[in-house]
Amino acid sequence: MRFQFPAALTLALALATAAHAAPPAVSAWGVPAVSEDMLAADYWIRRAPSPTATLRSSAQLAAQRRAAYAPGGGFIDLAALPATLTREQIAEWLRQAEQSPIKLVVDIKGRQVTPAQLQALRSSTAADAVAATPTRYGLSVRRTPMRTLPTDLQFFAGVDQRDYESLTAGVLFPGEPVVIAHRSADGEWLLVMTTQGPAWVKATNIAEGQPRAVFSYAAQAPGRVVTGDQVRTVSTPDAPDVSELDLDMGVALPGADYSPGEPVNGASSVASWVVKLPVRLPDGSLAFRSALVRRTADTAPGYLPLTRANILRQAFKFLGERYGWGHQFNARDCSGLTSEVYRSMGLLLQHNSGLQGSSTALHHRTFTAQDTHAERVRALRQAEVGDLVVVPGHVLMIIGHVNGEPYVIQDVPYAVFKDPATGQLRRTKLNQVSVTPLLPLFADDKTLYVDAMTSLVQVTRQ
Repeated sequence: MRFQFPAALTLALALATAAHAAPPAVSAWGVPAVSEDMLAADYWIRRAPSPTATLRSSAQLAAQRRAAYAPGGGFIDLAALPATLTREQIAEWLRQAEQSPIKLVVDIKGRQVTPAQLQALRSSTAADAVAATPTRYGLSVRRTPMRTLPTDLQFFAGVDQRDYESLTAGVLFPGEPVVIAHRSADGEWLLVMTTQGPAWVKATNIAEGQPRAVFSYAAQAPGRVVTGDQVRTVSTPDAPDVSELDLDMGVALPGADYSPGEPVNGASSVASWVVKLPVRLPDGSLAFRSALVRRTADTAPGYLPLTRANILRQAFKFLGERYGWGHQFNARDCSGLTSEVYRSMGLLLQHNSGLQGSSTALHHRTFTAQDTHAERVRALRQAEVGDLVVVPGHVLMIIGHVNGEPYVIQDVPYAVFKDPATGQLRRTKLNQVSVTPLLPLFADDKTLYVDAMTSLVQVTRQ
């Protein structure tokens, strides 16, 4: 008589076999060694060791946030700036703001930018009018693009490089503090110092206030933390300045004082959370107003616990989102992905991959030309969920291992690898947040990511 396994055991064996089945050499999407079941957070959570264990306490996270503003931490402590800004300091900020890794070559119609156009753009900064000024403060009142020059005009390094706009410098989220240093020639733009560095922003997006009001707002305990990829405040014609505001993952909003029986901006609060947001009055000054966020929106009453399961769930909420250099396209880029995932758990990562790979507020293993390929591979095979792999100009997040091979989630324009069938280099345009293996991928046409790696950021370790 043939022995038969119990049905439950048969199912368990089948699931175990499927879990360890080798993914296809190249998927239908043009990515090596990725199967459809890998595109779900639960696949990786099941593989993670102790996925629900808390990796850092709230006190440890608070200490990390303080370290991020200390020397070498990567963030600028605006409250520590002097009471008066000198002409030389502002001129240096003007110079720093204009720096960009993307060349300014063609305009939105593909026409070559002339020296006269460049001069006109630089003249718009009113650099000749820079003067010493008392330090002024403000808060961003909405999701605010940061620019290297005071213009909405778009420029690119080439006609076929529209994914990288030359004057993009990042983004401010609602409630972020700034120091106001200078105004453009047309009066429509402000040169501000942010916690990330200097940039130009639209004057209508900044509300100016006393330093106590500015910094106390940012220091308040969160009433709600945005835990979805993006949430909006409730639409209301009664308060257009807080209506349908975009709130990105990790934005922390203080709760507002209100009477439960009274309408908020013309609507009941029974099915919404009431939060406090900065607004800009007609004279440009700062005030605060209550706003509603639906209870069904993806938010939490505080920062999420820092666990491997939460790291994976938060990262996978961005899966498939379009790549957005410097937060273009109402999206984010590689460092935006990693920083917003961790910000939702109360841990601060810097605004670019280079700073994430060098900040003294994080634990790193650095790599130089002295480290062999084998040593690098060994380090990656031992990497933990949530660790960050930093290469020049890019950062990737470890999500787990399959048969000992490290996998990552990354916001990336291309996957470059050698096609197993032909041995030829293959370039698949992803242009979105994607799951990929790490070891087969090239950082450029000659160098593997593993060999280009400069830092392994062990984010969850003390």
